[in-house]
Amino acid sequence: MGHRVAALFPDGQLFVDLRASDSEPVRTVDALARLLRALGVDPETPGRDEEDLLGLYRTHIAHRRVLLILDNAVSEALLRPLLPPGGGSAVLITGRRRLVALEGAAHLDLGVPSEAEALDLLARVAGPTRPALEPERAAEIVALCGRLPLAVRVAGVRLAARPHWTPARLASRLRDERRRLDELQAGDLEVRASLGLGYADLDTRQRRALRRLALMDLPDFAAWVAGPLLDVSEDDADDAVEQLVDCHFVEVVGTDGTGRTRYRIHDLAREYARERCLADETRQERETAVRRLVDRWLGMARSAAAHGPGGASRLLPVTPTDEPAPAAAEPTPPTQPLTDLTDLTDLTGVPAAWFAAERRCLLAGVAHCAEHGMFDAARDLAATLMAASAALYNQFDAWSRSHDVALEAVRRGGDVEGEARLLNGLGQLRLEQDRFDEAHAFFAAALGLFEKLSVRGGSADALAGMGAARREQARFDEALTLLTSALARYREPEDIAPMAHVLYGIGSVHREQGRDDDAWEALSRAHRLYVTAWDRHGEALALRSLGLCHRARGDLPAAESLLRQALGLFEETDDAFGVMYASQSLAKVEFRQGRMAEARRRLDRCLETTRERQDLFGEALVLRTLGEWYLAASDWETATDTLRQAVALWDKLELPLWRARTLRDLSRAALARGAAEAARELEEEAYGVFLRLGSREALELPELRDVPGH
Repeated sequence: MGHRVAALFPDGQLFVDLRASDSEPVRTVDALARLLRALGVDPETPGRDEEDLLGLYRTHIAHRRVLLILDNAVSEALLRPLLPPGGGSAVLITGRRRLVALEGAAHLDLGVPSEAEALDLLARVAGPTRPALEPERAAEIVALCGRLPLAVRVAGVRLAARPHWTPARLASRLRDERRRLDELQAGDLEVRASLGLGYADLDTRQRRALRRLALMDLPDFAAWVAGPLLDVSEDDADDAVEQLVDCHFVEVVGTDGTGRTRYRIHDLAREYARERCLADETRQERETAVRRLVDRWLGMARSAAAHGPGGASRLLPVTPTDEPAPAAAEPTPPTQPLTDLTDLTDLTGVPAAWFAAERRCLLAGVAHCAEHGMFDAARDLAATLMAASAALYNQFDAWSRSHDVALEAVRRGGDVEGEARLLNGLGQLRLEQDRFDEAHAFFAAALGLFEKLSVRGGSADALAGMGAARREQARFDEALTLLTSALARYREPEDIAPMAHVLYGIGSVHREQGRDDDAWEALSRAHRLYVTAWDRHGEALALRSLGLCHRARGDLPAAESLLRQALGLFEETDDAFGVMYASQSLAKVEFRQGRMAEARRRLDRCLETTRERQDLFGEALVLRTLGEWYLAASDWETATDTLRQAVALWDKLELPLWRARTLRDLSRAALARGAAEAARELEEEAYGVFLRLGSREALELPELRDVPGH
C-alpha cells in the first residue's frame, strides 16, 4: 500500500521497525532518534532526553507531507509520541494486536489469503512447475499451512531446496499435527518462532487463556467455554476471548443457532499454544480444567435434552450406582444444574440448536479425554452425542465415531463398566438405524459385562434394548420375555423413566398380538410413569399407542382424541419425528371416517418429513398408509404402485410383519382389479407370516375384503 500512495507524499516515506529484537520492543526514545536521523537531524546532542527529542521531532515533521510506516507496533502508548502533528502526513501501522485505543484510526484486519492466492505464493517460491505437477497435493499443503503466508512460504522454500521431493511427500510430513511446526522451518524462517513473538506479547492471563482454549483441539467454540477452562465468570471468559481476538490469535467465524458468537484458533497457532500448555502446566492443572468443561457440557446437555425433541434425555449418562435414590414426596420436574457461568434456561427455546453448535466440540472432547486417560469423561461425553443425534434426527456420524473412540479408550484402561455402557450406546445406535440384529448383539455383549459386575441398572437397560430390537423384528414372544425381565430389575422411584419405556414396549407387544386389555393396562401405566418423570416425549408416545388401541377396536372418535393430544405434545417440543408418526396415525383415523382430503394433506406432509430425515421405516409406513388411502378412494392402480414401493422398503429393512400387512393390502387391490387368483396368493402369503409371528392378524380368518387396512 505504501508504494501505491507514495506520490501523495512528496517529502518522502519513513520506516521504523518497532521491534528491536525477538523479544523486546523498541523504546520510544530510540524510535524518535531513528526518525530524526531519517529527517536529517542529529539526535545525539548531549543532554537531550525523550521530551527534548519529541519536541525536535514534531518541529521537523510538522510542515512536511510524509508517509510514516510503523511496523510491528506493540502498544498505543509507544505509538502516540510518534504520530505526526497536523494533517499533512499519514501513518500506516502494522501490528500483531488490534490497537483499539488509537483515536481516529481506520482499522483493517488482514485475514489469510484465499486458496488461489496461497497456491500462487507456493508456486512463486517453490517454482511454478512443482505445484502444477500435483495440484491436489499442492492444495493440501496450503490447507495444512492454514494458508498462513509465512507457513506457505516455508513450505515453498523446502520444496525449492529439495528438488527430489514431490508435493505429496511434503504433504505427508505436514499431516502429523504434532510435528507440523517442526516441518515448517527452513533456514531463518520458522513459523514456531513467529508465533512465539506474538505469544510473548500476551500478558500472563492471556497466555493462560490461549493455552487452555488450544488444549482440546476444539474446531470452534463459544466464549463461555473459556469460563470452566479458566475457572472464571462468564463475563471474564468473554473478555478473555475477545482480548485474544484483538491479538489475532482467535478469529470470529460466525454466530450459531443459539445466537452465540463462535470463535476459532488458527490451526498452527492452536498447535503452538497446545505445545506451550503441555510444557508450562502440570498434568493435574490441565486435567482439572478439562473436567470442569466436561461437567459444564454435561449440565448444559441435560438442560437441552430435557427441553429437546426425540426423547434425547433418555440417552444421557446416569450415575453408575445401584444405590436406591431417596423417595420423593411428590413428583418434581427435572432440575437445572447450577452454574455461575451460563443461564441454562436460555436453552429451553433452542435445544436442538445447542446440540448442533456443540456437536463437533463434544466429539473433540471425547477424543481428548480418551487419549489422556479420562475414560469416564470420554464415556459421558459420548452419551451426550447420543442425545445430540436424537435431537437432530438421524445424524448418527458423531454418535458412532465418539463411541468407537471412547470404547477403545475404556478397553485400554480396563474400565469394564464403561465398556458395557458404551456397548449399550452402540446397541441403541443400531436400533435407531433399524439394524436390529446388530443392535441385539451389542446389547447382549453389554448384558454379559453388566451381569459379571452385578450392575443392576445397566443389566436392565441392556435387556430392555434386546427386547426393543426383537419387538421391532416382530419376534414378540422373545421380546416379551426380555422386556419383562428388564422391568423386574428396575426399581421405583429412581427408575421410573426407563420403567415407563419398558412398559411402553410391553404394551406395544400385547397390542401387536391382539391382547387389547393387557396392552391398555401396560400402556396406561407407562403413561402415568412418563407424566411422573416429566418426560413429555414419552407421554406423547404413550398417548399415541393408546390411541392405536382405540383404533384397533374401531373406536375412531376416542382414537382421534388421544392422537390429537399426542400430536400437540410433539408439536410443543418441536419433535418433527413425533409429529410425523402421530400425524400418520391420525390420518388413518381421518380417512376411515371419510375425511379424505384432510387425511391426504397430512400424509403428504408426513412423506416429505420422512424423506427429508432419511427415515426409511417412516417412509415405508407412510407409503403403506397412502396405499390404504388410495384403496379407500377406489384408485386401485395407484394403490398397487404405492404399496409395492412400501414392500420394497420393508424388504430392505427386513421387517416381515410390516411386509405381510402391506401384502394383504395389495391382495385387496388385486381383488378390486379382478385379479382374484393373485389376490388369494397374496392373502395366503400374508396370513402365513401372521401365523408364524403370532401377530393380531393371525386371530382373524384369512378372507378377502373390499375395505382398506386395519
